[in-house]
Amino acid sequence: VLGGPKAVPDGMIIPWPPVEDIDRQYVLAALESEIHRTGPNCQAFEQEFAVWNGNQYAIMTNSGTAALHMAVAACGCGAGDHVLVPAYSWSSSVTCVLHHNSLPVFVDIDFDRINIDEEKIEAAITPRTKAIIAVHLNGLAVNMEKVCAVAKKHNLKVIEDSCQAHGARFQGKKVGLWGDVATFSLNQNKCLTAGEGGVLTTDDEDIYRNARMLWSFGETRTPSEDRDYHAYALGWMYRANELTGALARAQLTRLDEYLAIQEANAAVLLRGLEGVTGLIPPVVPEGCTPNWYNVQIHIDSEALGRDDDPSRLRYAMIK
Repeated sequence: VLGGPKAVPDGMIIPWPPVEDIDRQYVLAALESEIHRTGPNCQAFEQEFAVWNGNQYAIMTNSGTAALHMAVAACGCGAGDHVLVPAYSWSSSVTCVLHHNSLPVFVDIDFDRINIDEEKIEAAITPRTKAIIAVHLNGLAVNMEKVCAVAKKHNLKVIEDSCQAHGARFQGKKVGLWGDVATFSLNQNKCLTAGEGGVLTTDDEDIYRNARMLWSFGETRTPSEDRDYHAYALGWMYRANELTGALARAQLTRLDEYLAIQEANAAVLLRGLEGVTGLIPPVVPEGCTPNWYNVQIHIDSEALGRDDDPSRLRYAMIK
């Protein structure tokens, strides 16, 4: 920062994702096939990801944002319905609600985890509330036992935004297995990437079929079936393509290995930051197993003797 020698030498950080022979094999085979739209690789990835996460159904989409919109629609949220969302998250956790003419109702987060405060969810419920979006931000799971208990009491759907949380667990159970429907991202900066893309998972056949309609023009039959090309509902085009599907399949074969490396890297980082004045390390509640997509650190300006604008200090620390 100040012109001295670099602490991290050039070339030390390798490109993400690692590209190996299996990636080349899958992608080149897809390139040389006759099908480049949604096809066999996308269908195989859906089955393989569903098995990996433990779900009955999976739909490969062109983004995690698309999967979120599909989830909102598939849960029956429509014009004027309320959907509870955390007050701090990636923008797609809110825009997915607006995409289907529903209204986001913000629930505050807690300081320690930067996730939705489960104790404040019930107070935000209105007669028009249809669903709760629980975002497992930074790869740290929300307390899904509390969320699901409130949802069951008020007959609400639970959407898990797991876009950053592949493989994260609560009480030993993977995210995406708690709510009615879940979404994952395959963007390049995610733990599982195909460059772009997303996945919707569910164990509910009705939700699966409703999501599938939105995914493909509102049709009741998908491109893998004998299509009649009649749209029976308002739909979008959220399908992926064969090259993306092939890369996703190849990367999925190494996802467990990636997650183990992330856990080890996070442990090294957190040990190195122990005792550093002004830094508050991440809080991992009992029962949570994060995937360490991000290591979120708070800055304690009081401990550093600063009483001016805390954002100035934050940006300086980031630099």
